[in-house]
Amino acid sequence: MTSLTFLGTGNFLAPGRYWNSFVVDTNILVEPAPTVLPHLRRCGLAAKDLEVVVISHFHADHTFGWPFLLLELLKSGRDRPLSIVGPPDVDAFLSDMMSLGAVRNVHDAAHAELDLRYVEVDGSWQAAGPLRFRAIEVDHVPHLRCFGYLLERGHRTIAYSGDTQPCAGLDELVGASDTAVLECNGRHPEPTHMDLDAIRALRARFPAVPFVLTHVGPDVDASGIGDAVLPDDFETLNL
Repeated sequence: MTSLTFLGTGNFLAPGRYWNSFVVDTNILVEPAPTVLPHLRRCGLAAKDLEVVVISHFHADHTFGWPFLLLELLKSGRDRPLSIVGPPDVDAFLSDMMSLGAVRNVHDAAHAELDLRYVEVDGSWQAAGPLRFRAIEVDHVPHLRCFGYLLERGHRTIAYSGDTQPCAGLDELVGASDTAVLECNGRHPEPTHMDLDAIRALRARFPAVPFVLTHVGPDVDASGIGDAVLPDDFETLNL
C-alpha cells in the first residue's frame, strides 16, 4: 500500500488552504512549499526521514520552503543521502534562493556536512535514492520549464501533473498511471492552469484512472466527477 499525505492542497493564493505539497509514504516529498517544515511536524513526519525531494518547477509556492527544510536537515544529524529531483539547473536555482534569503551560511554548511545529490530530469526513466521516476514536460507558463512526474511505488505508478494546462504531456502522464494527482486551480484569467471543465474532459479521455485533485482554488468542488477526490490539508490517502 502507498500513502499520500497532503501538507497542503491550495493554489498560489492558498485561499482557505495551504500551499500544495505532499509526501509519498514517509520518505518522498513532492514540492517543498513555504509551509513544508511546520506541516511535516503537524503530520508526524520527520524531515530526517526524507530520502527524495521532488520539484516540478521554480515558482515560489513550490519551492520557498527549501531554506527552512535544509536547516532542519542540517540540524538533524542525518547520515544518509538526500536526492533533490528537479528541472535543469535545480542546484543553481536553490543555491540562488539561499543567497537571496541571506542564509548562504546554511547552504554552505549543509553542502559541507550533508550528502545532497541533485538530479536534473532528462525525460527518461531515472533513479533518485529509492525512487524510480520519469519527468514529462507540461505546458504551464511560457517563460519557465515545468514538469509532471510518473513515480513508481511497488507495482503502482502515480502521476503528478505539477502546474499545467491541458496538453499532450498531461495526457501522457495520466495514460501511464494507476492514480493521477492533478492540479485544478479553478478559474484563472490566463490559460496556464486547469479548471473543472479541463478535469471533466480529462476524465472523459481516461475513465478508469482515479483522480486526486490538489493546487485548488476556492471554486473547486470534486463532486460530480467520477472517481475523483479532493483531500483536505493534512489528510492521508491510502492507495
